[in-house]
Formats: sequence, C-alpha cells, structure tokens
Amino acid sequence: MTPGVSPLSPLTFTTDTNGADFGHPFAVEVSEAVHDPELDEAVIAFANADFEQCEQSVSQLTRPGGARAQHAETWLVLFDLYRAIGQAAKFEALANEYAQQFGWSAPQWFSLPKLVAEAAAEERSEPARATGEIGWVCPEVLDTEAVARLGSQTLQMPLPWVFDWGALRGIEPEACARLSELFRQWADQPLDMRWLSGERFFITLQDAAPTGVRDVDPVYWTLRLDALRLANRPDQFDEAAIDYCVTYEVSPPSWERAQCKVRVSGSGMSTQAPPLSVVSEVSSTFMESTLEDVHGSVQVASVELSGQLVGDIGVTLGKIDTQLRRAPIVNVSCAKLIRVDFIAAGDLLNWVLARRSENRTVNFVEAHRLVALFFGAMGITEHAKVKVRTV
Repeated sequence: MTPGVSPLSPLTFTTDTNGADFGHPFAVEVSEAVHDPELDEAVIAFANADFEQCEQSVSQLTRPGGARAQHAETWLVLFDLYRAIGQAAKFEALANEYAQQFGWSAPQWFSLPKLVAEAAAEERSEPARATGEIGWVCPEVLDTEAVARLGSQTLQMPLPWVFDWGALRGIEPEACARLSELFRQWADQPLDMRWLSGERFFITLQDAAPTGVRDVDPVYWTLRLDALRLANRPDQFDEAAIDYCVTYEVSPPSWERAQCKVRVSGSGMSTQAPPLSVVSEVSSTFMESTLEDVHGSVQVASVELSGQLVGDIGVTLGKIDTQLRRAPIVNVSCAKLIRVDFIAAGDLLNWVLARRSENRTVNFVEAHRLVALFFGAMGITEHAKVKVRTV
C-alpha cells in the first residue's frame, strides 16, 4: 500500500472493480462519485467561486509531505480545477510534476470556459456582442461578492469581454485587493476587453486615494496602478506611480506592458448580463433493458447542462421537466458544466428527489471532479448516480 494513503478515507470515487488495492494510485478506473470529507474545504470554496482558496486547499494535500502527496486521484482534482477555470500554464506545470511523481501521463489539456464560451457565442448574435449589449454590470458599490461574480462570469463570457462601470460610486478595500488579483492574471493573457464608462472607474479610484493622504488604504493605489497597466496607459501609470511614491515614501511598482487589450469608451452604451446556466433541449432515445422483469427497449431522456448553475434554477429545471415525457431514465450530461453553487445544488437535489418519487432513474454523467464531489457533499449522490469524466 502506498505510504501515507488510507485504504478507504481518501477515496473520492468508486468503481465496480472487485478486489482492487484502493491504496494504489492507479488500481482502479474512476467512475462514480461519493462524498470525500477531506476535500470539503476545497469543494465548498469552488462552489462559492473562491477559486484561489480551492487551489490552496488541494495543493496543500498534494504538495511534498502533504496528506495526499502519493494519491494520484487527488491530483486529478487539481487538474480538473485548472481546466474548469482555464489556467493552462498551471495545468502544464502540474502535468510535469505529476509525471515525475507517478511516472504516469497527465490528463490532456482543454479549457472548459472556452468550450462554454464558444457554444454561447454561436447562439448569440454578432451585433449584440459587437455593440456591448452582453457583459458584466458593475454595481454602485463594488464589494468582494461583486468581484467574485465578475471572476465567475468571465469564465464563460465570449470575447470581447464587456464591463459597464457606469453605476460605480465606491469600492470597498477588500474588493480592491481581489480585483487587483484578477487584473494581474488577465494582464498576462491575450484578452480583448471593452470598458463602458471606463473613465468612471479610474476617477473613482483616484478620488478614493488622493495624493498626499497617507491614511488611505494603499490597496486603492495598487488597484489603480494595476488597472492602468491592464489598459496599457504607461504615461498615466508613471504619473500615478510618482504620486504613490510621494504619498507613502516607498518605491512604486515598475511599468510592465500587458498582453491584453482594453478599449475604454464613454457612457453612450449599456450592457445586460448574460445567463450563466444553459440547458439544452431534451432528446429521447431507446435502449435495450437489462432487467429480467422488463422486456424490450426503455426510453432514455438526455439533456445537457452548460456553464454555471447559480442561484434559483427553478426555470431551468422546469424547462427540463416539460420535455421529459414518460422516460424512466434521465441522463444529464455535465461535460460543459463549470460550477454549481449551494442554492442551485439544493434545487437540483429537490428535482432529483421529485424524479425518484416518479420512479425515474437520474444519472449525471461526465462531471468534473469538483462538481461531482459537491454533489456528494450535498447528498445528491445518495439519490442519483454521478459519473466522473475519466479523461
């Protein structure tokens, strides 16, 4: 048995393989999810769109000396995280470590947000994207929750990303720090953004941190400098850096050109936020029954969930219900499902229980591990099968 790995407690998933050595990292083929309490912290953070905390929680387990450093299945959770949030560089770095650790080929890279965004772009009209009708709308007071929504929404937003800053009047300090983190990530990526009423954002930051006022939290200055770098405004960056130096008597950060492109426009346009969750039309097929008391073929209803299930998803689930007809088996594809939050998971559990009361079988298939683990933590796996994507 692999050192440091319990034979049962770290098992995230089960299979029908009999007599396998569950302590061996490659003893079984992953298929069906169960609850794994040791990963609850990471799973809950992911459900709340706190991707940084999720990464830290899993990394602590898999790092050298960590409780699951020798458990390959937990490493696969981290691979799924990077695919779910589109972090190619981190995925490749982990792939090298994984190969050295286990002598085993890492999973193949793909960006789940890119798949979702491409599918969404096909459905939305080109004029709507070009004129900035689809995007993120900043609230009057930007807090950490709003920044989390921004980070989550951009996971599946087609380019160009459109942000509307028109309503902004103030920013909380904690939100400044979180937004700076996002800006630094985006600065090194070839992204295309359009900031409607973008000058409102810069003015709000400048008003919040006047030159020479040392009592102001320096996170406002940090965010202002990060925003100027993101927008590739070197002259304004240098001016703000000098003012920062005068105010706090410390050396400012140096200028670095960003890879992304930000176009700042006036207030003549407005935006609307696109839906995060998408449900396909239900299709029906027939399969031969394997039950002794059921002869002939059985109707199977199939539907795909895409994007992020966030908040009240009653309308989404109601759409599915109207198309199920009498199919006794319902297969729900999660191949393009990025994330599910607590409210949506509660609705999903109630929906599964309602289908069970109708003597239907519900199967969730091709879910990535963080979604599957969350279904286990929420009790969904007690009433429906949740099969994990194995590639």
